[in-house]
Amino acid sequence: MSKLFKQILLAGAVLMSASSAVLADPVYMIAQIQIEDQEKYFNEYGKGVIPIVNSTGAKVLVATPTVNSLEGDWVGNWTVVIEFPSEEAAMADWYNSDDYVEVRKLRMDSTSMGNLVIAPAFVPPSQ
Repeated sequence: MSKLFKQILLAGAVLMSASSAVLADPVYMIAQIQIEDQEKYFNEYGKGVIPIVNSTGAKVLVATPTVNSLEGDWVGNWTVVIEFPSEEAAMADWYNSDDYVEVRKLRMDSTSMGNLVIAPAFVPPSQ
């Protein structure tokens, strides 16, 4: 068996054994919230949630009080968009994880309103 053929087989085996999270489509957590206690939200909730989110391989794409509302009512004073590598990473590794259950209480205690959704990435129809 040639060396090149062995390398091709090895590369194929590595790709086939890659975790489904790596091969899965990303999902996006979109949050629109009203922060009432800024100090608690950023110093306690922020300190607790960032390591959990980072451990999932997610990327924070938006975290801002500033939005330019083009149509409709945009309520709340903070908007967040996080890209998770998969729905499993968003739900099992972050939102429903034992670590986040405790941290979530800090968010609830420091906000009065929140809308959170998980939305899949757009996959254009094949042409």
